[in-house]
Amino acid sequence: MSKNKLNSYFPAAVDDVNAGPFADIQERLDSIQDSGMTALAIRNILFQKMLDLHAVPEDHYLRTESTPERLDDPSLIDKLNELGFYRSSSRVMH
Repeated sequence: MSKNKLNSYFPAAVDDVNAGPFADIQERLDSIQDSGMTALAIRNILFQKMLDLHAVPEDHYLRTESTPERLDDPSLIDKLNELGFYRSSSRVMH
């Protein structure tokens, strides 16, 4: 590869032979971002989806709070459980 060559495409690094679904998700996310949606907007949508999975009503105050910085923070799930919201599906996503 030439030092002067501009490379504006950086494919996702997939380190697992069985990670085909992750590569597919990465391609879909790239397409969504290419269409103009920002990473912040995607994070907000994922937070709302998390609230959906925990059966939080549409008019609950959590829906109007700002999106937490880390969606993978265990204290977020603890907070939902303390408020009486539990994941409505026991399915494991593959």
